[in-house]
Amino acid sequence: MSNPPVTNCDVNVNAFPYCNRTGSDDASCKLFDLRADREVSKYNKESILFGVNAIDFSSSGRILFAGYNDYAVNMWDTLKGHRIAMLYGHENRVSSLKVSPDGTAIATGSWDYSLKIWAPSDNK
Repeated sequence: MSNPPVTNCDVNVNAFPYCNRTGSDDASCKLFDLRADREVSKYNKESILFGVNAIDFSSSGRILFAGYNDYAVNMWDTLKGHRIAMLYGHENRVSSLKVSPDGTAIATGSWDYSLKIWAPSDNK
C-alpha cells in the first residue's frame, strides 16, 4: 500500500486532524503530514536564534503563529513558507499562545506575568 501524496493544501488542522506541528529549541517550526509520515514544511530564518515555546494556527490554517524566547511572536505563511509579520510587546519569553475560535484575535502569555490580546485595529 502506497502513502497518499503530500500536498500544501492540507494545512487546516481542524479539517485535517492528521496534520501535526512542532516548535523547537533550534528556532524552527515544522508541519508534518501523519498520513504520509513525513515533514511537509519547515519555518525558520537564520536570523532567529531563540527557541519556540508555543504555536497555533489561524482558523483557516494559512498562518502559523509561534511564540519565541526572544519575547516575540512570529507569523508564518504556511503555504509560502516565509515570515509575514512579528508581534512585539512582552518583556520576557512568550510561553503560550492561542488563536480565538473565531480567528479574530490571538492571546499570548509570557514569563513577564502578562497576558496580551492581539486583534486587528480599525484604522478609522
